[in-house]
Amino acid sequence: MFPAYACEFSGGESLGEAETRYRMLHLNHLGREPLPFLKMRFANTRTGGRSTNPGRGFTEPRRLVEEFGRLEGGPGSFAEFENRHGRVWRVEWHGAWYIAELDAHGSAPRETGLDELVEFAMERLRD
Repeated sequence: MFPAYACEFSGGESLGEAETRYRMLHLNHLGREPLPFLKMRFANTRTGGRSTNPGRGFTEPRRLVEEFGRLEGGPGSFAEFENRHGRVWRVEWHGAWYIAELDAHGSAPRETGLDELVEFAMERLRD
């Protein structure tokens, strides 16, 4: 038994994913803040940085926020993030940040500012 928050697990993790989440959560810190379930993949044309796994991999929200900021000035750069419900959003840089939910009927990319983007992402991860 250990303390956990609902936003930290999807309930559909494989054994390997559950073990990864368990190691990430620092469960021996009883007063810790939630570390929301987050899978991400990205590619940045400006910095040359990119995720190396074939799909989205677990990471921490601060890493997602860092990548959002690094997209600026990199045409064609993107970051995708997935929450515990399996919903996925893609953020791209085309002179501004654009975001759209993947696989959502009628979801067209919309322009957003960095602060709004970060707030939007954090709300979706805490959901």
